[in-house]
Amino acid sequence: MKPLFIPTQTGPLFSIFYSPVNKAVSRAIIHIPAFAEEMNKSRRMVAIQAQAFSNRGYAVLVLDLFGTGDSAGDFGEATWQIWLQNIDTAIDWLKQHGAQSIDLWGLRIGALLAMDFASHSRHRIQRLIACQPVLNGDTFITQFLRLRVAAAMMDNNSPPEKTSDLKRQLLEGQAIEVAGYLLNPDLINPLMAIRAEQFNWQYVKEIAIFEVVSSEDSPVAIGNTQLLAILQKKNINASLTKVVGNAFWVSQEISEAADLIKVTSEKVEQWL
Repeated sequence: MKPLFIPTQTGPLFSIFYSPVNKAVSRAIIHIPAFAEEMNKSRRMVAIQAQAFSNRGYAVLVLDLFGTGDSAGDFGEATWQIWLQNIDTAIDWLKQHGAQSIDLWGLRIGALLAMDFASHSRHRIQRLIACQPVLNGDTFITQFLRLRVAAAMMDNNSPPEKTSDLKRQLLEGQAIEVAGYLLNPDLINPLMAIRAEQFNWQYVKEIAIFEVVSSEDSPVAIGNTQLLAILQKKNINASLTKVVGNAFWVSQEISEAADLIKVTSEKVEQWL
C-alpha cells in the first residue's frame, strides 16, 4: 500500500496504490468513491476490498476525487467534469506504470460516475464493478437534499424549505449547503440529469452489479433488475449478485460486509 499524489490540472490528486501481490503491474482496477459522508463511512471497507483485489493479482488505485479527502480543492469547487477528468488522469498514470488493462470499481454515486466515464471515454473500459450503484442521479440528489429540509424542520428559527425549491436554486446556478457540504451546481446539475440506462455501452463487455441486503429474504432493488435486463439485451455479460451484509456506507458506526468482499474478490479472480 503506497499513498501518493498524482498531478492534475486542478491540483494534486491523492490516491492509494496497492501493488499486485507477487506480480508485475498488468491488470489494474480504479476505485471511484461514494458521495460526501458515504465516502467517509466506506473507507475501511474500500481498503479491505482493495487489499483483497491486490492479493489476487490486481493493481488497485483508490482515488480521492478533486475536492474530497486529501486531494486538492474544496468540495464546493468540484464539478462532474473535473471528476471525469480525474479518472482519465488516473488511467494515464496506471498505464505509465505498466498497466495494460484497466477496469473500474464504483461504489454508490461512484458507480454512476464510472458508468458515465466508460460510455464517453477515449479509454476503452471493458469491465465494471458497480457496488450498491445509484442508477438515477435526480432521485439520489432529492434524497440528499431532504437532509437540509429535515434540518430546517427541526430548527424553529429556519424557514421551511422544499426539495423542489432547492433544486430550482441549483438549476439557476446557485450553490447551496447541505449537511456541511457546499454543492456546486456544476457538480449537481449534470448528476441530476443522469440515468444509468441511458449510457452507450459500446465497448463495455462485462458489468458486475452487487447489492447488499439486510437478509436472505430481502428482494433486490427493482432498478438493478431492470438495468440487468437492459444490459443483457445489449449483449453485455452482466450479473447481479445479492449479498447479505451491513449497509456500511450509511451505518452509524464504521462497519464491514465480509461476504461482499468475498464475492467481489471471486469476480475479479475470474477476470484475471
